[in-house]
Amino acid sequence: MLNIKMGLPIFMWIKMKEDDFKMLEVRRFLSVRSARRPISSRNREEIIYISDLTGIPIPWITDGKRFDTLFPYDHRVNRIALSSRNILALNSDVNGDERWQIKVYSIDEGKLTHVIGDDENINNIGKWRADGITLGFSSNMRNGVDFDIYLYTYGRGVKGPIIKMDGRNSVEEWMTDEHLLIRHDNTNLDSDIILYNIRKGTIRNLTKHEGEGINASPIKIGDQFLYLTNNDEEYVGIARYNLNTYNWKYLYKTDKDVETFAVSPNGKQVAFTVNDDGFSKLYIANIDLSNMRKIEVPEGVIAELSWGKMGLAFAISSPKIGNEIWILKDEKPEQLTYSPKYGLKMTEMVMPEIIRYESWDGMQIPALMYKPEGKAPYPAVLTIHGGPEGQDRPRFQYLPQILVRMGYLVLSPNFRGSRGYGKSFIHLDDGDRRMNSLKDIGALVEWAERRGLIEKGRIAVTGASYGGYATLMSMILYPEYWSCGVERVGIVNMVTFLKNTGAWRRRYRIPEYGDPDRDYEMLMKISPITHVEKIVAPLMIVHGHNDPRVPVTEAEQLVEKLKEKGRKAVFIRIGDEGHGIAKVRNRVDIISEIINFIMEHTPVKSES
Repeated sequence: MLNIKMGLPIFMWIKMKEDDFKMLEVRRFLSVRSARRPISSRNREEIIYISDLTGIPIPWITDGKRFDTLFPYDHRVNRIALSSRNILALNSDVNGDERWQIKVYSIDEGKLTHVIGDDENINNIGKWRADGITLGFSSNMRNGVDFDIYLYTYGRGVKGPIIKMDGRNSVEEWMTDEHLLIRHDNTNLDSDIILYNIRKGTIRNLTKHEGEGINASPIKIGDQFLYLTNNDEEYVGIARYNLNTYNWKYLYKTDKDVETFAVSPNGKQVAFTVNDDGFSKLYIANIDLSNMRKIEVPEGVIAELSWGKMGLAFAISSPKIGNEIWILKDEKPEQLTYSPKYGLKMTEMVMPEIIRYESWDGMQIPALMYKPEGKAPYPAVLTIHGGPEGQDRPRFQYLPQILVRMGYLVLSPNFRGSRGYGKSFIHLDDGDRRMNSLKDIGALVEWAERRGLIEKGRIAVTGASYGGYATLMSMILYPEYWSCGVERVGIVNMVTFLKNTGAWRRRYRIPEYGDPDRDYEMLMKISPITHVEKIVAPLMIVHGHNDPRVPVTEAEQLVEKLKEKGRKAVFIRIGDEGHGIAKVRNRVDIISEIINFIMEHTPVKSES
């Protein structure tokens, strides 16, 4: 029997008795609000950040005492940039379509202005010039594929393109009023920093290199700049580039990735984070990376750093905290935002254990394990991250925390191909090696069963995006392992995915998966649609109608094929979302449905 729920939009209000404690707990978790992406003003004691307190992520402002929205807004905001004249640039889309529009808001004037964007093109905010009124940004409006560079001047309008460029490009820094630093992505894992002279119209690739290398995030230091790179190295470090000599050198490198950094307003210090087995470590050093010291912060993942007049602002995601903004003053961290937790006791949240297990070929694979109370063997849920170059890390995540609270063991593998373990490891799943990483998922089940933690047949599997693809393939490769599966916005047919994904993304996905023309047979062999008859466990399919990355036609193919086979499945089409769930009301409704589905097919025994 095929159960299809669809509409534009749909709302599935969960019917719940007053005494239904479990579902009340689920709704507590899913209602938790978040604060992210802080910008610490350089000229005022203020921090701008993004919060979903109103039910959708929009800009907020605080001076440390007063917290308020900057303006009423009904659409998701995902990026912001603040100028020296207190003008905020923001990217927003409509119902998850990722056709990013640019708007600017003058904090002093209280005026919101539409700059550019409609439902056809994508526009990405970049960097404000020192004058505080000129914004560099990139847009694919020319042909829907390539991101050219434009300038916007407040009160005057858009100029450009000032330079036409192939592929994905972004404005990263202004060295002078006439010199831009542009990041150009050759692939998802290879990029260069381009110097563009606006007056002369000349370009120079500053980081031209052999082999694969990331070169990104330049920050001006006089006539030099610091940036992140892994040229000739396994891991990302911090380097300095001298524009007088066109030479560069590493200032800091280690056997872990540096993920983000910020420079103090006086240009004398640098703060940076390192990915240490998934946990973020925060350091501060002199601008030449001497006198480095570690700053003790709560365990979790630090996503952004911004250094301004109030201090060093950063966002922490942690099971024990949620997603909140912190501030570092005199090298002492203080929590700044306290988003509603709806009665949850954050001290009772479970911090995952980092484990390593031996895979099918002897390789050691890292994973996260959330262990519940009670006695083993536990009912279990295996969650699979997306990317595929993503990494499961000790963030605050709704699904693992709900499940472990209910008595499930949650396992999250960082299979070969995941980020955070070096340049070589991330390529171990490319092309025809895809199956090697999928077998890492099966090996985790075997590892846990040998230790008496779980039993095959009492394990649910779920993932989103690439994780949705891996969920389906795991159900195909190891049908006897699973009690049920929940596939979210996942790839079903590699060939149609690569042909139908947003045109601006296609060239960056082919090096990872393969070419749909050249590698057709290989891609169909590793596509779930080819092996649907091997899926025997109950399946739920969840997909946003407006998804530009993995179009909803992927889910529709799977639904039709299952219907042909007379197979049982539940299909939830979310009419006002895209590649994920941004709206709180949808998060509560949809994930509650997922939890109910897992509980129905993978019940927790009373003795657990």
